[in-house]
Amino acid sequence: MEVKNIKDSIVFNDSTFTKRTLFAVDDILCFVLNMKPGQILPLHTHENSSLVIHVLSGSGEAKINDEVATLESGVVLYAKGEDEFSIPTVIEDMSIFVALSPNPSNALYSKSLG
Repeated sequence: MEVKNIKDSIVFNDSTFTKRTLFAVDDILCFVLNMKPGQILPLHTHENSSLVIHVLSGSGEAKINDEVATLESGVVLYAKGEDEFSIPTVIEDMSIFVALSPNPSNALYSKSLG
């Protein structure tokens, strides 16, 4: 068993979004993404991995293909791996719990950033 406190992963940086990896094993990747207003997550896909995000705090918008969804505390969103996903707008400091299953083969997905 491995236990972590998600509060330890809520870390903001004025110049770039941060990503703190919680678990990275073959069947799942979990991390916390932290973004400030003006920071964006560029358009990308997730190989063959399903994506689930849960907004812990803050607000903004996500774009999946051509649809835009409002993100705010408590919102849970699902996307397929081949869907084009981005976070083009952050309105207030936002922390998001992200789960990808299975863990994408590209090791870049598992790295902490910022």
